[in-house]
This record gives sequence, structure tokens and C-alpha cells, in this order.
Amino acid sequence: MSSDIHGTESAPGTPDATTAHGPTTPEEAAGQAAPSATDTSPDLEQTSIDGEEVLGLNRRFAQVRRSVGALEKVLLQGPRKYSRRDLAEEQGIPERLTSVYWRSLGFSPVDEDTVVYTEEDAHAIGDLAAIVEDDALSERAFSSITRGLGFHMGRLAMWITEAMVDEAKVVDGLGDADARLQMLDRMPELLETLESQVVFTFRRQLAAYAARAGSEVLHRGTDELFPLQRAVGFADLVQFTRLSRDLSGAELADVVARFEAVGRDVISVGGGRVVKTVGDEIMFLADTPEDGAQIAVSLAETITADPDLPPLRVGLAWGSMFSRYGDVFGPTVNLAARMESVARPGTVMIDPDTADAVEKAIPGGFEVAEGEDVDLHGIGTVHLAELRRGRSAALDLGL
Repeated sequence: MSSDIHGTESAPGTPDATTAHGPTTPEEAAGQAAPSATDTSPDLEQTSIDGEEVLGLNRRFAQVRRSVGALEKVLLQGPRKYSRRDLAEEQGIPERLTSVYWRSLGFSPVDEDTVVYTEEDAHAIGDLAAIVEDDALSERAFSSITRGLGFHMGRLAMWITEAMVDEAKVVDGLGDADARLQMLDRMPELLETLESQVVFTFRRQLAAYAARAGSEVLHRGTDELFPLQRAVGFADLVQFTRLSRDLSGAELADVVARFEAVGRDVISVGGGRVVKTVGDEIMFLADTPEDGAQIAVSLAETITADPDLPPLRVGLAWGSMFSRYGDVFGPTVNLAARMESVARPGTVMIDPDTADAVEKAIPGGFEVAEGEDVDLHGIGTVHLAELRRGRSAALDLGL
């Protein structure tokens, strides 16, 4: 994957509770109000399925509705009672900001008279909108923050639910449908703990990023176009496309999960941080050349030595870049991505400037093999070389 084309995963949309029938799957149900007890499964009686199977489907459908309804009752903390117009007239929240908020969170848009917002929704939208109305935050920042919340909380919600489904399959031996029903039934008892962990983790992460932002103030001679000096790396699994053809969906998911878990551990222990993962690729940042080199070489060593994973190739570059929306951009980022694409399995590819920065930061810690000139798409000819471990100690992953 090239880093100069930054794709993102959309936050899961949340349908309104205004359709005539209840949800047909647990995923659809997750965003809808619990149907009333008088609702029936649509048109099942008119199908060619025999009566016993129809009865079984109706029972399963009712079970899903009950589970989703119980979970939604806990999550939403009250009924839907407001439309956008209601919020404007009764709470003084501009309809425009309500619309921007809802859309930015990744939920399906609703017209001004559809009753979809709860009391909790009104408080959440009103609190952030008030900051905009008081000119403490621009509408542009308002939209950016809510997009970030929607994207990352949507991914977290998907991550947690799928982790619980996977646990039910592996530990309890359930099929997919029963595993999802078990997740729905167990979620309410875990909600308070999960919610407190989200707040705790957010505060700790915000503290870390605030400290890092503060350190940037002390740098002199900052390039305003690309103000951040960072090591950026891209690493991806070799032959992943072939694996995706040969393995089942569950087996492929296990490979990706292990790759991501090992990759994140190496990056964290090495003092870096993950920018994003996309299937078979992981992108990371480090604050110093030596940390970047340690992470890159450790990733190649650890994952290539893992019998359950295909070998890894890595591209690493040190230089200036620009950060926005949780991502980084600029020529240095593009260079790292292009070098990763031409690296051989199990190796780390770097450019001369990065090699010099690493050697100055930790003399003799890493070695650079004889390189060669390579024409990189969109960049031109660059002298690339392989980075290897020298006298630096391997990372202690505590394994």
C-alpha cells in the first residue's frame, strides 16, 4: 500500500429506528430501536420453507430482538424523543450543528422531523455545540473532532464485539450465530468496566500526546510545511495475496490478528506507536532514528522467525513530515512506503540520509549492507541499502 493515498475505514453507520420491521441481522439491529412485542418477522409465512423451519427462524428472530433491545436499553439510557427541530426549538442547538455532529459520527442522516435523539444525545450534542457557539472552538474543529470520535469509537466498538464473538467461538465452541447472540447477552454486564477503560485509556493517551506536542515547541528551525522530525516505517507480510487464496476466512483472520498483535508489541516496546494497520501492513512512527531502526529491524527479525507468519519486509525513513487526523504525510512518508515495496523478504530497506542519522544516533548499533540505485515510482532514483543489527541488543519482548 502506498502511503500517499490514505484510505480510511468508514465508521459503521447507524440506521434509524423508523423502518416498518425489526432488524434482520444482529449487525442491523445494533443501530435500531428494539421493535415492539407485536412485530412479526416479515413475510416468513409466505415463503416455501416448511413450518418447522419457519418456527425456528421466528424464534431466532425474536431472540435477536430481545437481546438487542436489552443491550440498547442499557446503552442509550432512555428512549428516542427528539428530532433535529426539537433540539433546535427546545434546547437551542442549531439544526446545522446537530446534522454535522450526527453525520460526522458516522451515522445515517435523518431529516429534521425524525425522532431519533435521546436525552443523552441531546446533552452530548449540546455540550460540544455550546463550545462552538461560545467561539471556543470553530465549526471546522467541531466537525474534525466528531469525525475522529466516530471513526475511532466505531472501530473500537467493532473490535470489542468481534473479540467477544471470537472468544465464544474458540472457548465455548459456538457457531457464528450463537457466538454473536452470546456476545449481545454478555455485553451489558461488561459495559461499565469497558466504558471506564475507554475513559482511562483516552486520558493516558492524551497525556502522552500532549507531552509529545509540548516537546515540539522546544525544537528550533522548524519547517512550517513539514514540522515534525520522525522515523516512519511501513512493514507488510510477503505473499499475503497467495495466503488469502489458500486459507479459509477464519485462518486468514488468525494470521492477520497474530501479525497485528506481534507488530504492535514490538512497536510499543521499541518506543514507537502504530499509525494504522491495513490487513497485511502496519505503519509506525518513532521519535528518534535509533528507535525507528530498532523497531524496523526487530519487526523483520521477530515476524520472519515466527513459524505461523510469512516473512516481513520493511521500509524505514527519517525526516520531516506533517501530521493531521491521526496520520502523517509528506515526502519522507512516501519514501518509506516506496522502499518497503521493493524490499526483499525479511529485510529492512533504508536510504542514505536515514542510514547517516541512525549511525550518528547510535554508532555501530546497526550496519548497512552494500546498496544499489533503485528507481522508485513517483520519487526517482534512490540509493537503497539493507539495514541490519550491529552491536545493538535485541528488544526484550518479555516472551
